[in-house]
Amino acid sequence: MPLLRSQKLSISPEAFRKLVLFALIGLSVIIVTGGAVRLTGSGLGCPDWPTCQGQQFVAQVSFHPMVEFINRVITILMTVAVIIAVAASFLRKPFRKDLAWLSVGMIIGLIAQIILGGITVIEKLAPPYVMAHFLLSLTIVLDALVLYKRSITSAKKPVPTVSRETIWLGRLMIVVLAAVLMIGTAVTGSGPHSGSPISPRLGFPLRAVAQLHADAVLLLVGLTLASLFLLSAIRAPEKVQQRGRTLLWAMAGQAALGYIQYFSKLPVILVGFHIAGATLVWILMIWHYLGFFVRPAVESPSLVAGDDMKSNLAST
Repeated sequence: MPLLRSQKLSISPEAFRKLVLFALIGLSVIIVTGGAVRLTGSGLGCPDWPTCQGQQFVAQVSFHPMVEFINRVITILMTVAVIIAVAASFLRKPFRKDLAWLSVGMIIGLIAQIILGGITVIEKLAPPYVMAHFLLSLTIVLDALVLYKRSITSAKKPVPTVSRETIWLGRLMIVVLAAVLMIGTAVTGSGPHSGSPISPRLGFPLRAVAQLHADAVLLLVGLTLASLFLLSAIRAPEKVQQRGRTLLWAMAGQAALGYIQYFSKLPVILVGFHIAGATLVWILMIWHYLGFFVRPAVESPSLVAGDDMKSNLAST
C-alpha cells in the first residue's frame, strides 16, 4: 500500500515541466497586469491591505478599485500555481534537490512580493517601493526560467558550448541589462504615470534620466552585437546564434518603442507595451545565456525530441 500511494502521488518530469512553464507564464503576466494598474491610475484603487477597503475584501464596482482588485486576484491565482509547482518538485520522480531548491526560491520570492506589494500600498506608491516591486518580479521570473530550463535535464555538471570569453560577455550583458531596467524604473518614478494622483515622484529631471536610460540601452545593443560576432567567429551552435539574433531584434523593437513613447509624451498604451517588452527582453536574455551550456544527458528519452539541447549537442 505505501508503494502504491507513492506511485499515485508521483509527478513525471514532463508534467513537472508543464507546471513550471505555467507558473513562469503567470509570473510574467503579473508584471504586465501590475503595470496596467499603475498606468490606469488604479494603484490605490484598493487603499488598504490585505483588504481592499476597510473590512471589504472585494472591491466596489468602480473602475479603479476593480482594476486593482483584479490584479490582486490574478496574483493570488498565480501564487496557487507556484505553490502547486513547488509541491510537484517534491513529488517529482526522480526527485531532484536542485529543482526543489529553485521551486522554493519561487515561493519565497512571491511571498516577499506580496509583502512588498502591501507596503507599497501603505506608502502610497512611493517610487522606491514600486521600483523594487518590479525588479523583484523580474528576479522571480529569472528563478522560474532557470527552473524551467533545468527541469528537462539531468543534475550533471553543465558543459559549455561556447568559449570562455563568450560566457563572460554574456554575463556582462545580463549585468548591463539589469542596470538598464533599474534606470528604466527611475524614469518611470520620475514620469507622469505614478499610479495615483497622490503618489510622490522622484526628484530626477525626466529628460536627464531618460537620456541615461537610452545611453545604457545603446551600450547593451553594442555588447549584443559583439556577442553575435564572437558566436559566429567560434562557430557556436546555430540554436545559440539564433537566440542571440532574436534577442537583438527584441532589443531593437524595445528601443524604438522607447523613443516613440518618449517623443509622443508617454501615452499609456505605449508605456504598457514597453513594460511587456522589458519583461520579454529579460526572458530572452536569460534564455540566451542558459543556451551557452548543456547538461550531458536528459533523464527521459521521451523528452529529448522536445528539447532544443539535442540540436546544440549535435552541433558541437
